[in-house]
Amino acid sequence: MDFEAIMELDYETQHFGIHPRTFLDRVYNAFYESLFDGLNEMKKYISEEYNHVVSTEVIHSSSDSLFQALVKKLDKAIDKLEIYLDANVFMIPNHVVLPEDEIHLTNPSTKEQEKELDEEIEQIKQRIIVERIHKSILKTKIEEQKYIKEELLIFKNKLQQLLAIVQHSRETQEEQNFTMEKCFELWNTLKQPHFKKNFK
Repeated sequence: MDFEAIMELDYETQHFGIHPRTFLDRVYNAFYESLFDGLNEMKKYISEEYNHVVSTEVIHSSSDSLFQALVKKLDKAIDKLEIYLDANVFMIPNHVVLPEDEIHLTNPSTKEQEKELDEEIEQIKQRIIVERIHKSILKTKIEEQKYIKEELLIFKNKLQQLLAIVQHSRETQEEQNFTMEKCFELWNTLKQPHFKKNFK
């Protein structure tokens, strides 16, 4: 539903104390969460009781496919419910005036007042649009920061692995140098006269 259509429901919101879209969103979320939880329990039960018959991968993929199919049916059902509610429940006839607005019948506003009110409503609409844009930009920045954080974590892990390899290589080189040094010492010792005499 577009922005203008949502704004047209202001009078219904004033009367019922809740925006019709908010009501529908809550109904949808309740059904969605019930589907999600129910399928999770079913998936858990099948995985525990029939894992010797069906592999875990098949259980998970089949459950996910079923969930997606049910969500599509839920979307269609909610769309039909929305049409019915808008036409039969969340609909105030044009001739109905709420008690708090009856004063306007006895004290009708002038054209100037109506113009000022229209301008104020337009300003509110523009503020709402700007706020939505700011939220969208903020959401994008948060996603970018999340991506950068993940990339930095990957880089950190690779750097730690590289440092470990370098450290191991350094230790291996030091061990090789130490071994060569001991070999040279042993060789020099064997070259001494008393060792030569013993080996003759």
